[in-house]
Amino acid sequence: MKKILLLLTALSFLSISGIQAKEIQALFYHASFFSPAEGPYLETYLKVFGPSAEYVKTPRGTYQASLEITLVFKKDNKITDFRKYNLLSSEIADTAKGMPHFIDQQRIPLPYGIYQLEFTMKDNNSKESPIEESKVLALEYDNKSLKFSDFQFIESFKQTQVENILSKSGFDLVPFVGDFYAADDQNLSFYIELYNLDKKLGEQQDFLFRYYLESFETNISLGEFSRFQRQKTGTVNPILATIPITNLSSGNYNLVVEARDRNNELISFNKIFFQRSNPGMQIDLKDIQSVDITSTFAEKITSLDSLRFYLLSLVPIATSLETQFARNATSTDEIPNLQKFLYNFWKVRNDKEPEAEWNKYKAQVMAIEATYKTKIKHGFETDMGRVWLKYGTPNQVEESKHEPSAAPYAIWHYWHIDSGNQNNKRFVFSNPHMVGTEYFLIHSDARGEIYNANWQIEIHNRNSSQNNYSNSWGDRASELFKR
Repeated sequence: MKKILLLLTALSFLSISGIQAKEIQALFYHASFFSPAEGPYLETYLKVFGPSAEYVKTPRGTYQASLEITLVFKKDNKITDFRKYNLLSSEIADTAKGMPHFIDQQRIPLPYGIYQLEFTMKDNNSKESPIEESKVLALEYDNKSLKFSDFQFIESFKQTQVENILSKSGFDLVPFVGDFYAADDQNLSFYIELYNLDKKLGEQQDFLFRYYLESFETNISLGEFSRFQRQKTGTVNPILATIPITNLSSGNYNLVVEARDRNNELISFNKIFFQRSNPGMQIDLKDIQSVDITSTFAEKITSLDSLRFYLLSLVPIATSLETQFARNATSTDEIPNLQKFLYNFWKVRNDKEPEAEWNKYKAQVMAIEATYKTKIKHGFETDMGRVWLKYGTPNQVEESKHEPSAAPYAIWHYWHIDSGNQNNKRFVFSNPHMVGTEYFLIHSDARGEIYNANWQIEIHNRNSSQNNYSNSWGDRASELFKR
């Protein structure tokens, strides 16, 4: 039986596993672009982790892996393009000395429209079932509309000598497949195109590309990681750029590219999510100590317990680095530093009225405390409290406490989430032990949250196993989730 996984974002981690079998692992990503002469096209990028594939001996005495890749594009339920090919790894002399990762890139022209992409990957040297992914694509480019292409993260680039599948705008672009940058990644390089700006501003007019990093949680831009590039308007304006990220701390971020006119007015923008792991980066206490809190709301808070409570209550909306500082601060008694951090936290978010911003959030914290506090947790430490503070009041709440075969559960539906510009996201909470009032988050389709394809099994685990679950008598979970 084939294993089917739904591709929720452009980037997906693929995995095929079986009992006592090697697990094949890969990353799959796609990006769409537009050629004024030839129309829209899609590029797919696949990175296969070498050690996860099955290598077999070749007639030449070397070892090689082989994957069968299938790409099917459907429009209005009709197949418009079909690709099937074998992806071969490089040949190696000895598998004991390591198996390098290998990358595949395809470029597929597709007319204007909405498509269903069906991706299948099978290890030709394994008996394991193939993996399948499905994704809706929108290639809505033309010769008139102002529009950005998708982003392409870049591993490396060089000037093109001979045109090839990696070539765009005079450069050969080796794709960086993934949205995770580890501590040893020193640079973030990217490529993106803007179309038909000359139709809006006129031909050969001055404009500015501004590109920068912002916090995913707060959408606050990081000045140290901001750059710009001046260009003249054209039918296609590409930008290939690099941002050093050596000093970028661990956390969730957006890469943002803006087009601005000569008056610095925003014309259009695009952004993409990525993650960074950089454990060595920490908040510089000298920066905190230099904050002036004279005659501010923070100076008036002199209770150590209150300051610790307030700092920890910021965790649901804080960046990773701010969270690290707030948690560490609970073990200190340096009241001035805690006051300065609290003030600076809100000063960064609202330079003109930090106290008003803090008072609004504090009111929410106290309301959450009254609603979700348990004997051992503050309200903001519970999953429901954290989600409420981070994303706001859900637009729709569905609860089920008396289904015959299910633990009590609740489904929160957000029509729009500002963080990451996400729409139609849901959070599933469960009280698995049916003791107390605390519900735990077991599944969400929001970016950065726990994703559990078997959340219904977890709700019904009293009477079901992972192998035999089906809609039980009285089960309303699927219906409520889709509302």
